[in-house]
Amino acid sequence: LNVAETLDTQLNVFADFRPSIPEDLRDAEYVFLANIDPDLQIALLQQCRAPRLTVLDSMNYWITSKRDSLARAISMVDVVLFNEAETKLFAAKSNILVAAKQILGMGPKALVIKRGEYGSILVTRGDGAAWALGECFFLTPAYPLERVIDPTGAGDTFAAGFMGYLARSDDLSIEALRRAVVHGTVVASFTVEDFSIDRLRTLTTRDIDERYQEFLKLTYFETLPGSDCECFRRPIS
Repeated sequence: LNVAETLDTQLNVFADFRPSIPEDLRDAEYVFLANIDPDLQIALLQQCRAPRLTVLDSMNYWITSKRDSLARAISMVDVVLFNEAETKLFAAKSNILVAAKQILGMGPKALVIKRGEYGSILVTRGDGAAWALGECFFLTPAYPLERVIDPTGAGDTFAAGFMGYLARSDDLSIEALRRAVVHGTVVASFTVEDFSIDRLRTLTTRDIDERYQEFLKLTYFETLPGSDCECFRRPIS
């Protein structure tokens, strides 16, 4: 269930889709460009006046069919969401760290790499030539589940949880980005417990908060005796 294999892509109504953002929404501070034709993503972004945060999602179809347009769209946003295969495909690199560095070199301040049952990686741009693992990389596992029913939509739910947390907290520090990744991971863990959006129909904020705290306990570890660990807060913009 961890590997997505695309057999066919039909654009259907999106083939001639030309969206126009209503005037009262063009001042939105948080803009998420969901997976769609990168030319449309660019057109939508150009209709937004001054967003604080812009996030882009895409897929292998656009990487192979409209790479130049997607590259331009990537250069215009703050955060990119790719799964591991898409990251390697776009960068044409087999090493995920090298691929991430190449994508961030195009302009985004952060890249979130979704890895299915293996969790996710948040990669943030270093200052200047800096590329320190401890500073630029944040790895989180997937929430452990005894039973997975349907992984369809888990990536979309992850994106919603990630973006929703940042918008609600109104915090764009590196720490907030890391919490947003965990929040997205937790929300996505509910999606796979049932078919389609059935589990989300009954999901509550309390459910998410409780699982977040459980996830925190699962992933917490102390520093080595005698070592210093300095927390940092650095905005991405």
